[in-house]
Amino acid sequence: MDKQVSVIIPVKNGQEVIENCLIGIFSQSMMPYEVIVVDGNSIDNTTSIAKKYPVKLLTEFYGTVGGARHIGLINSQGTYVAFTDADCIPEKTWLENLLKGFSAGIVGVGGGTQNIGNGLWEKSIAYALDTYLGSANSVQDRVFKKKKTVNSISGCNSMYFKKILIKLGGFNVHMSVNEDTELCTRLKRLGDLVYVPDAIVFHNQKRNLFSFIKRMHLFGYGRGVNKLWDVQVFPPILAFIVFLLYFISPNLFLSFISIYLTIIIYFTINIFLKAQDLRFLISVPLIFIIEHISYTMGFFQGVSKSLFLIPVLKILKR
Repeated sequence: MDKQVSVIIPVKNGQEVIENCLIGIFSQSMMPYEVIVVDGNSIDNTTSIAKKYPVKLLTEFYGTVGGARHIGLINSQGTYVAFTDADCIPEKTWLENLLKGFSAGIVGVGGGTQNIGNGLWEKSIAYALDTYLGSANSVQDRVFKKKKTVNSISGCNSMYFKKILIKLGGFNVHMSVNEDTELCTRLKRLGDLVYVPDAIVFHNQKRNLFSFIKRMHLFGYGRGVNKLWDVQVFPPILAFIVFLLYFISPNLFLSFISIYLTIIIYFTINIFLKAQDLRFLISVPLIFIIEHISYTMGFFQGVSKSLFLIPVLKILKR
């Protein structure tokens, strides 16, 4: 098997994280063919730190993550392209295990993303996202135990055949979020996407509660504005229906809220039993509720812009 793998890392103002990421990349059991760092015009010391390592340093001017990944793709020389983010640290066998995941009919392989952090909120977010209630069946913020075929793999832990991505036109350079999901939607027409459990990256987001709210809102907005209709849109649609029940049937509304809170309590208790920290009995339910509200609001803001505002602006420009 041809083992030439180009590793691509988009980054902007990542001076606090880029070095740990590169140390992880250059400590792999299977060394990459090349490492490409795509900088989004950082104004800190990101590029000077990256230059300490044998990387190909590029600059992108789209101002989007999709643009950064695409610039890395078209300038890569490997048979395969692997992607991670600057705030991720891959395990030693990350590249090797991603590559082993390929076989006939498979066009993309992704691994697990394990959120890490030291603060109460960082730990609470990590535990919450690594559940079905926090991330559904998505591999974006979860670590599953078994290999399986999936609908999408994470942009921070993925590997593809370069020639297939080029054939598809690469990443959508206009997308600042969900660029990986949109790419996978197109890729699935050509073959299977596979999750492998032993290709792990540690994701240290270093986000406080406010940053987490913004991130969840952005994820929901991106899915709505980019019309990425899959299982991830059902929760916000269900939430909207339940909201309407408040005006139609208050008793039925209260019944759904009671069911929702019971589900949250169930997942919270499971997390508490695993973590053995009483603080999680308060912080984790808050994380679930904040995540769901932020994602739902972002989703409908994106849908409104996609279905109404953008078409109106197009009409006015004629």
